[in-house]
Amino acid sequence: MAGCTCENWSLQDLSNALRDMHKDNKRIVVPMFQRGKRWKRSQEEKFIDSLIKGYPVGTMLFYETYEDNKRTYILVDGLQRGNSIKKYMMNPTAFFYDDNISDKFCANVLELVHRQDDKMLYSKIRSILTIFIKEQKTFKNLQYFSVAKQIADEFSAGFEPIEELIEIIKTFFEERQDLYDKIANTIIPVIVYTGDEDNLPEIFDRINSQGTPLDQYEVYAAAWPIKQKFVVKNAAIVEHIIKKYDTFEQDDFKIHGYNREEMRTEKKVTAFEYLFGLGKYLVEKYDILAFNRNLPEDTVNPLAFELVNACLNDTDRIKTLHRNLTVLDINAFENALYKAIEFVRDSILIITKFKGNSRNANKIFHSKYQILSMISTTFKEMYSGTDYSVIVDTWNERKQNIAKNLVQYYVYDIITNYWGEGGTHKIHSAAKPNRYRIEISSRAWRAALDGFFEKSMLRAERKSIANPRSEEYVILNCIYLKTFTAMDQLSMDRFDIEHIAPKEQMRKLIEACNGEGLPISSIANLCYLPEYVNRSKGAKNFYQDKKYLHYIDLAEVERKYSFTESDDLEWMDMPYEKPEDFSVLKEYYTDYCTKRFDKLKHLFCESLGINYEEIEPETELVQEVVGFRRSNENPRKQVRFADKCIIRLAERLGTDLIRIGRRSYKSKDGKCGYVITTSKMYTQGSKEKYWFAYRRKPLDELKDCEKRYIVYGCRDEQTLVVLPVSKIEEQLEHLSTSRDEDGTISHWHIVFFKDSSGRMTWMLPKPKIKEIEINEYVN
Repeated sequence: MAGCTCENWSLQDLSNALRDMHKDNKRIVVPMFQRGKRWKRSQEEKFIDSLIKGYPVGTMLFYETYEDNKRTYILVDGLQRGNSIKKYMMNPTAFFYDDNISDKFCANVLELVHRQDDKMLYSKIRSILTIFIKEQKTFKNLQYFSVAKQIADEFSAGFEPIEELIEIIKTFFEERQDLYDKIANTIIPVIVYTGDEDNLPEIFDRINSQGTPLDQYEVYAAAWPIKQKFVVKNAAIVEHIIKKYDTFEQDDFKIHGYNREEMRTEKKVTAFEYLFGLGKYLVEKYDILAFNRNLPEDTVNPLAFELVNACLNDTDRIKTLHRNLTVLDINAFENALYKAIEFVRDSILIITKFKGNSRNANKIFHSKYQILSMISTTFKEMYSGTDYSVIVDTWNERKQNIAKNLVQYYVYDIITNYWGEGGTHKIHSAAKPNRYRIEISSRAWRAALDGFFEKSMLRAERKSIANPRSEEYVILNCIYLKTFTAMDQLSMDRFDIEHIAPKEQMRKLIEACNGEGLPISSIANLCYLPEYVNRSKGAKNFYQDKKYLHYIDLAEVERKYSFTESDDLEWMDMPYEKPEDFSVLKEYYTDYCTKRFDKLKHLFCESLGINYEEIEPETELVQEVVGFRRSNENPRKQVRFADKCIIRLAERLGTDLIRIGRRSYKSKDGKCGYVITTSKMYTQGSKEKYWFAYRRKPLDELKDCEKRYIVYGCRDEQTLVVLPVSKIEEQLEHLSTSRDEDGTISHWHIVFFKDSSGRMTWMLPKPKIKEIEINEYVN
């Protein structure tokens, strides 16, 4: 008949019985459904402190039985306290701390070493004694000469006080031993249950509503049947279960009903043990499932519980999941599960293992529930009913389309943070109907990409700049699928994420005009660069560092990695010095980001095979021959500002212009050459102001021309300043300059003003600031 009795156990008896060393041949064992050791060090310390102070610490619950001619107690409740007691009884000095040494004791030590009572010196005494006693692991039968001499030496007291120091240290630690003996004999009441052993899991569940709460999986360990077992073939899963129980035995606990070699040989496990081991195995085997890989061996990783439930059920039924497992061929199911995992893994491999991730080989971009949804839904597409040895006939028809959609949903869900909220219920809703059969619409892609870009442009970064996030990695990986060749992927090169407008330079520009910050880490400012290319560049952008340009193929960098031209970053060479200049910097940077992100969107969609019809190409590139009568052609398409300017120039000159470089053109007869550059308008007082950089390098393409001109587009194509190069060269000594690190002039600053009457002037700041009229050059 079931019943309970109360027994009094000393702490020493508890410790000995837990280590199977009790004098009366008693032993305490841990049931297989017990959770692991969960108390943190601070909780153990607080509990031992309660024992030292004589506070009540509650009761423990044992189940009494006889095994191997020993009176055996199964520890139903009290594992955390029992573990702390055992630790203290085996090594009490581990719970000794500086504050156990009183001020009075420290003052007595200082008196013996002939020092004035100074509380600042107490910490030295406490530190020496604490380090000493922790090395001993006991308070009993110690030798004190070495520690006494160490204290004497610390205060330069010589040998004279050593004997007296030994005496007071010995007395102090003997008092600690007396306290230990007293605690060892402290009585804890134990309730001993003698009813049906099958009731123990339920009892365990009920009484653990207090203390350190059980998580739901620890409840399953207790509530699920422990006598229903099945054989598994996967030895690795069994080994993970064995490791769980071995963590107890390593701490001298005995596990009731556990036989390591028997489990290893027969491979019979309960439903809970199977899912426990499967979870450990999955996160170890598959990188896409590597969530919480570093959990302690005795701690549940819930991944297998959630994944198996999602595969076998249409709702969250983890509480009764053990019933599913007992009616199926567990080994056939397991193999089927691996096939679904590997199909999803292989489908998204082009994103997760993209070469750009070489420094983040095990980085997970997705959330746990996202990948579990993809796997479980795929599993249900592959298998029907409970026969998991045969894939359904319809799978071959659907798998190619599902594989394509899995990639797109993988990326889409990360960009939109679809799995940021909600949990297992979302997994089931995704499968009814199969979400991954439906292609994502162009409109949804447009909203996702534009929304992500707009959100990234809200950042105001100055000193602290965000590191790339999963969303940025995934978008970049998609973009570079087209530009990275197979050889790139197979090469040994590593790739860095680089800020095209460099972080340090952007910080300096923002600080120079005391700006509040800009979205430096925006996706529009990021690119992949080969490590050897990136590390050679330094803190300047692609076009500013002469040494860098000497070592790399700029055309390849632009075509393959940055998708920029020199004009895109020319705004970085402007002088930003006053608070009012920040609005100009912000406008230039925003415009640069917007234009580059438009390029990235098209590369992104092209790589993923997305039909992105709603977005027209932002610009129509000017043809090789610019005709002066083509201004009304293709009015629906946008044209770049620089291209509008050269079209306008061709109209005004009444001749065709032939493109020979990015910004350079020649007349049909080759006698005249033109380089186009543009500037936004910003204000200074009541005047419009335009800033340009004059560089000689673009003129190299026009060296055979009789006449050479720089065409300055001011705000729009209606205002063009066409200055002869000879005129500019005459004024170079009067212009401000920017120089490279070696002192070489990289460019001269050209600044124009336009007043309210339309009069345009050119500012010459040296030797004294003056302005010269240039209306004759305005077209």
